[in-house]
Amino acid sequence: MSGRATGILLRPGYGRAWRPCAQLVPFVDEYALREDRLGQTQIYNPLPARADCFLQFYLADRYRVVTVASGAVHLAPRCVLVGPHTRRREDLVWTGHLKMFTIRFSAVGFRALFGVAAHAIRNFAGSAELVLGSAVREIEERLHGADEDELAVVAEQCLLQRLAKQQAATDGGVTLRMVGSMSARRGAVTVGELAEVYGLSVRQVERGFQEHVGMSPKVFARLTRLKTAMKLGERRELQWAEIASAAGYFDQSHMVREFRDLNGATPVAFAELGRRAKEYRNNGVDVAFVLSGAGDGLVT
Repeated sequence: MSGRATGILLRPGYGRAWRPCAQLVPFVDEYALREDRLGQTQIYNPLPARADCFLQFYLADRYRVVTVASGAVHLAPRCVLVGPHTRRREDLVWTGHLKMFTIRFSAVGFRALFGVAAHAIRNFAGSAELVLGSAVREIEERLHGADEDELAVVAEQCLLQRLAKQQAATDGGVTLRMVGSMSARRGAVTVGELAEVYGLSVRQVERGFQEHVGMSPKVFARLTRLKTAMKLGERRELQWAEIASAAGYFDQSHMVREFRDLNGATPVAFAELGRRAKEYRNNGVDVAFVLSGAGDGLVT
């Protein structure tokens, strides 16, 4: 089996991203390289609840990871596996010379390529080696020896080798299509409707989502609405009531409850914290104060 990452995507302020080859399109969303030279500057970046899964390889300095509940800070491992998160649990601090290569998987891609049930890495963000062992060590070693222009090619070769070995890659297709249907309708699809359309029982739909996506269809729908609302909120062109309607919430109060439950903050507070990620400069002060809302009620 052979293939090659194609279509470099240029992203101002982000870096570069590559689309996967045709064989890996069902399993990989993109490969991305980001580099930031921040020196002593420290930038706080909040991470929302989300349904995606990715591997991130640090080729220079590493992120500092802030545990939202406690404010405790630790250094990210050299290779991080981040599974789907049904709650906001960790935020990041960017500082130093950051250079990261990321493999972002489709909703069913991690399970398909590595044979690990997605629910086993739900709310996990830690050392990829703890979960994948030698499978990820090989990828990491080859990436560290590659030129920047070859990173996506190296990653793709490794994943194609795994694809050829994994029977799991053949049994997530229906779930992937159901995920597409739910995403297209911003979560406004019931489990019963999915079961009827795809000729499955409700139990089969539930089991497929847990195994391949890592959560129930209902939780995936909630995260789909949340993602839509956050994207609309970033544009700052609509009122929150309009965003709630466009994202598929019953009303603005419903959206606020969902934001509090999933992101630990109201839509306004989380949006403000996100904007500060672009401008915030720590100047040596402990970043944990941002989480406490000291003096400005950022997190409520």
